[in-house]
Amino acid sequence: MSLSSPVRRSLLAVTVALITCSCTTQGPPSTTEPSAEPSPSESVPGTAASEPAADVLPDMAMLPLETFRLAYEGDERVLRFDTDVINNGPGPVDVTGERKNTMTPDLKVKQNILLEDGSTREVDTDAILRYETFDGHEHFHFQDFERYRMRPEGGSEWTGSHKEGWCLIDDGNLGGKPSRYNPDNFDCGAYEEDEALEVRQGLTEGWVDVYDWYLEGQYIELKGLEIPGNFCVEAEVDPEKLLTEVTRDNNIASALVRITDTEVTIVRQGC
Repeated sequence: MSLSSPVRRSLLAVTVALITCSCTTQGPPSTTEPSAEPSPSESVPGTAASEPAADVLPDMAMLPLETFRLAYEGDERVLRFDTDVINNGPGPVDVTGERKNTMTPDLKVKQNILLEDGSTREVDTDAILRYETFDGHEHFHFQDFERYRMRPEGGSEWTGSHKEGWCLIDDGNLGGKPSRYNPDNFDCGAYEEDEALEVRQGLTEGWVDVYDWYLEGQYIELKGLEIPGNFCVEAEVDPEKLLTEVTRDNNIASALVRITDTEVTIVRQGC
């Protein structure tokens, strides 16, 4: 998503400390050069076959929800908020979308998983990339990347649930590693709706993908809710479990907020 301001990046850095801790036809990162050494699948006389290299997986996590605002979408009152996804894993989130021709609107996604020996392996997924034109985006989005919903405090019925697709991109460097996805080369297939047959996106380990409150889709409708009141707001990354990662235990973030006719305030993180 769009690069965050210095203030937003500072907030992200503080947040990560508290919780302790993209897109061309190029091939996946960190592949090794050919060598004269025998491959793991080749047997060498007098020696045992090598064990296959282990996966170096990403770990997508939701950072605490921030910057809640009351707003309108048409005539409907909505709750807007920021969401930030960090890759806490030792390996990158790396995906490639492909299609056979431009008559097919969706690109089928393969996940490129980094291995300990520096090579990669491809994994088929049910994910797709789709070209989006709303709000001036004009590039391919990884569909159903996040889900947002809310419920009254103490209630069990969720409302306003919807999923959002985003362009995976390195916005903020919180881990100190250089980006694998330079924006000069990874632009999510911008303005290539009728051209791109392959689009690659990713999130480097230690980097954050920022989704600001004012972006299209960054809201939940308040229709039918009794206001004033306290509400639990929840955001989840990869709700359909489309990608392989270290753990899903940190894929959800929530916040308890107080909503009145004129303002919204955070009561606490987690609900």
